[in-house]
Amino acid sequence: MNDMIDAPRAAGADPDKKRLRRLFPEVMRDGAEPEGVDLREILSILRRRIGVIVGCAAIIMALGAVYTFQLTPRYTAQSSLMLEQQKLQLLDIKNVLSGGDPGNGMIATQVELINSPSIAEKVAAKLHLESEPEFNPTLPQPARFDPWGWLRSNFMSLFASASGSEVAKGEPRQLTPQEIAPAVAGRILVTNDGISYIIKIRAQSENPELAAKIANAYIDVYLNDQLEAKFDATRRASAWLNEHLTDLREKVLAAERAVQLFREQNNLSHSGTTVTGQQLAELNSQLIIASADRQQKEAALRAARGSASSPLLDKLKEQEADLLRRQAELATRYKSEHPAMVNMAAQIRDVRAKIGQETAAAYRVLSDQVELARAKEQSIKAALASLQQSTTQQDKAQVQLAELEREAQASKALYEDFLNRFKQTSVQEDIQQPDARLVAAATPPGAPSFPSKPLYLGVALVVSLFFGVLVAVIMERLDNGFRTSDQLEKVAGLPALGMVPNVSRTRRPARVVVASPVSQYSEAIRSVRTAVRYSHVDSPPKLILVTSSLPGEGKTVLASSIALSVARSGGRALLVDCDLRRPGVAKVLGAEEGPGLVDLFDGTATPESIIRVDAESGLHFISAKGGTANPQDLLGSQHMRTFLDQMRQHYDLVVLDSPPILAVSDAIILSHSADATIYVIRWEKTPRQAVTGALKMIRTNGGHLAGAVLSRVNVRRHSSYGYGDSAYYYGRGKGYYR
Repeated sequence: MNDMIDAPRAAGADPDKKRLRRLFPEVMRDGAEPEGVDLREILSILRRRIGVIVGCAAIIMALGAVYTFQLTPRYTAQSSLMLEQQKLQLLDIKNVLSGGDPGNGMIATQVELINSPSIAEKVAAKLHLESEPEFNPTLPQPARFDPWGWLRSNFMSLFASASGSEVAKGEPRQLTPQEIAPAVAGRILVTNDGISYIIKIRAQSENPELAAKIANAYIDVYLNDQLEAKFDATRRASAWLNEHLTDLREKVLAAERAVQLFREQNNLSHSGTTVTGQQLAELNSQLIIASADRQQKEAALRAARGSASSPLLDKLKEQEADLLRRQAELATRYKSEHPAMVNMAAQIRDVRAKIGQETAAAYRVLSDQVELARAKEQSIKAALASLQQSTTQQDKAQVQLAELEREAQASKALYEDFLNRFKQTSVQEDIQQPDARLVAAATPPGAPSFPSKPLYLGVALVVSLFFGVLVAVIMERLDNGFRTSDQLEKVAGLPALGMVPNVSRTRRPARVVVASPVSQYSEAIRSVRTAVRYSHVDSPPKLILVTSSLPGEGKTVLASSIALSVARSGGRALLVDCDLRRPGVAKVLGAEEGPGLVDLFDGTATPESIIRVDAESGLHFISAKGGTANPQDLLGSQHMRTFLDQMRQHYDLVVLDSPPILAVSDAIILSHSADATIYVIRWEKTPRQAVTGALKMIRTNGGHLAGAVLSRVNVRRHSSYGYGDSAYYYGRGKGYYR
């Protein structure tokens, strides 16, 4: 017995196993680790709770259907636009507001721009959505079936009345587009597939025509917004250019005046050269010529020193040569003293004197020419030196002039560029185009996009089944009763003696044993008898006590049925009603109350007078009367033990029907006198805590427990659960019973 008590404790040592047992008590097998969840057992659990699952599914499906069909249908219209990659260029100029490359970042930017509140506000203003009840909750709303709204409004009314305040009803008013914009933006979905340059705009509304209008209006407003942005940018650029052109024009004029004034002050020509520079160039040329002339005349002078040359000298030299030739001819004929020779010599001397004079005169001329050339060269050098000094100052002025001219030229170029840009920008105002174009306009949809009734009902079905299964599992986990012998043995630590089926209320259960000896009920009683008999093989119990935890579990019926079964089989059986507070044996057997143990022990009756016989079965029984003052003293007295010993000698089986253990302690006292105690547990109803608490009381006080019996089993339900125990086969083998 101690081993049986310790078994469940040892089995509960593993928390995982304990948790699995709580959730699926039928799946676990004592003494072995779970190898996985048995699907058949799970199906049997679901089959046991099929009513709960179907009920939850039906309720949730009904609520889901009501919710789905009361939802206001919404229609979705779609329009699409494409971002342009190629721009139409009518002028070879850059746009003031360039479109950019429509990459992923650009596309995402445009999507966010379309989703912006400003676009929604413009759409609301364009379509006058403030007059639509769908977007203006202050307007009278169309009547529709809305139980949730009705409940919400009534709840708020009750809450307001309880707090003493009145629910303020909004007066219809014309909302501004800014107030409408959030509601409009909430009905818009702007998407891009991340591959193409197509942007899709989906608009949702309760009106299909309005949904199409909103989707198309979004594209119109977006394209117009782009054009307005470009026009604004172009106008701002034109205004900025025009403003700066005036300043640049004044700067150009001031710079040109400064150049002209500086040129006049420093005597600078428009060609970039000065008068002094021109003079310096001329003097340099003259100096070169004078130097060359000087050098030529000096060369002629040096040459004249050796032999001067002139026409006269040449003639004189020719005369001298002729005279010398004639002198030579005369010398062949005359002597030097000859007058002809003397005359010839005189002529030669005269010619030579003239040659000398002429040579000196020519040398003087060349010397004068050299001096004159040298003087001229020196004069030019002096003038050149003087001019060079003044040229240095003019060079500095020329540098400043060049700087002023560059500044003036830069200002003029900037002015001309701004002027050209201004003209181009002014022309561009008339040729601006958006960076996107309409691809497909939205059309009114033919069917609502929300709610999707098949989807909602499918989700409701899945949720309802899931919730039903969840509730079934929770109920199974929270189930606190006993249904199988395995549960009984694991939780209570008691061997299962049998499972007794429930009998229809139109028949007395105890009489079924006599009237239908081959019925399911009778067979179950015989199984309990057999199990009790072999609970002590060496000494089969002859005096058994039948008790339970709480009233109404069928202990009196079971005690009467066991005793009747023995009597019906031809044995000698005695049924004693030991419930001196609320006796029930006489009622079960259909007999009248008579004298009982109290009458026997106070001396007013004898054993023969209190023992009565059931005429139909031959069962001997002792009934009792309620209202005994001290039942525990009576049942625990020596008289009671002596009486039971006498009855044990005269009968094959003595069955004692006692009160519930948790109600009173009478059964604990009687258990010490009984050979075995049968503990009755009502199938599916008796709480497990009540059973374990009562068994603990019996074991603590030394009672002899033979085992437990599950009573009032619903065979039909039990067999459908598929537990596989004896009650399961009662249903499967009903052909064997009558």
